[in-house]
Amino acid sequence: MWPAAFSASAQSTTAFNVLDYGARGDGTNDDTAAIQKALDACGSAGGGQVVLPGGKTYLSGALALRSETDFHLANGATLEGSPRWRDYGRPGALLFAKDAHGITVSGNGIMDGNDRAVWQALADEEAGGNVNKDGWWPESFTGDWWPFDKLPSQPQTHGGRPMMVIFIGCDRVRMRDFRLRNASSWTIHLVGCEDVAIDSVSIRNAWDVANNDGMDIDHCRDVRIANCSIESADDCIVIKNTPNFASYGGSARITVTGCNVASRSCALKVDETYAPPGAKDIIFANCTVSHSNRGLVIQSRDEGDIENVLFANITVETEFSPHKWWGAAEPIHISHFPRTAHTKLGHVRNIRFSNILCRGESGVFLQGWTNNPLENIVLDNVRVEIAKTTSVPGGFYDLRPQGVFKGIFEYPIAGIYARNVNRLSLSKTQVVWGQPLDKTYGRSFDFEGMENLEIDHPEVK
Repeated sequence: MWPAAFSASAQSTTAFNVLDYGARGDGTNDDTAAIQKALDACGSAGGGQVVLPGGKTYLSGALALRSETDFHLANGATLEGSPRWRDYGRPGALLFAKDAHGITVSGNGIMDGNDRAVWQALADEEAGGNVNKDGWWPESFTGDWWPFDKLPSQPQTHGGRPMMVIFIGCDRVRMRDFRLRNASSWTIHLVGCEDVAIDSVSIRNAWDVANNDGMDIDHCRDVRIANCSIESADDCIVIKNTPNFASYGGSARITVTGCNVASRSCALKVDETYAPPGAKDIIFANCTVSHSNRGLVIQSRDEGDIENVLFANITVETEFSPHKWWGAAEPIHISHFPRTAHTKLGHVRNIRFSNILCRGESGVFLQGWTNNPLENIVLDNVRVEIAKTTSVPGGFYDLRPQGVFKGIFEYPIAGIYARNVNRLSLSKTQVVWGQPLDKTYGRSFDFEGMENLEIDHPEVK
């Protein structure tokens, strides 16, 4: 329930109906210019609500939001992304905002990334129309709208898969109630944003599209994500610091609560802290993870520290996916080593897993670097139930993105595998071996390179 003050404000907000600005909403004609006129009028008026009325499909390329704008998808309205990459221009996203204040995306309508049409159009232009039968684009096609490769002010000069939402350097960002689906690349990417609240947003992406992450929270602070439901082939919710936006500082004070997520990659994750100070003070709590290739994840390969992270009151269900998807069905995974031989590696420390119930085909994986171990890792009341449930062969661990290590290596799967950890605390932690099992499974506890190991009432069944 949103505060009464918010509701009262919304009732008196000036409305800008996109139909009044020439939008047709027939799903065929390009409504980009008409919707943008409504957005510009709203911005010039000092703010208000831009409304896409229900019962219609609005075909559009990139749209730019200005300060104090509520972009409202009414119940039954669909904003469908254009399949043509040129329609996304410089922003590279269906919804774009930069340095805006007080922006909202609301309503019970739908944003559709039109993923199949996007790849087919790109394949027709760049690869002769040969989209792979399993849904992956041709290997010869690598075009993406990656902000890591260029600054956001630089134009896109080649075909690429657009994101759905990119907000850069914004504050007082609100997203609530609407649905997103069929992203051809990242779904929601927030960069350098502050005071963010995302509530009751649903994301449904295809299970055969790489890089269709649900939410990427990048160099952001004071973020609350609650009551969301996400299914995506790639990562669901990720906290990170990508390299081209280092001027926005670290990620901090982020909570994710009450979310249901499913992924062929990582479900809840902190990674890619390319630049100091990194990411800290993060809570994932009261969530469910299902049908995922990795569950609760920290991947450290870079200079920024990852510290003060709590995972609490979470159920995790994992299973092996084919090897083109990174992961080895680990319900809990921490890996920490340099991306290159020249990387000055940061630290991973003060990470706690409390009241976690894991069921899946693999166990907990903790891997520190020889000269830079994981520090102060706590498993408190963690139950790890392991059994073979898919036909994908096991007996391996996966360190992709591999950095200085080999990516996939064969090894008997342990209940808890730990290497190079300084102060690992296991309290009321259980490893439960189910049936069926095979020769790819090993010991309950497999530890090397440990310092200050504390074990209180472990249990093996």
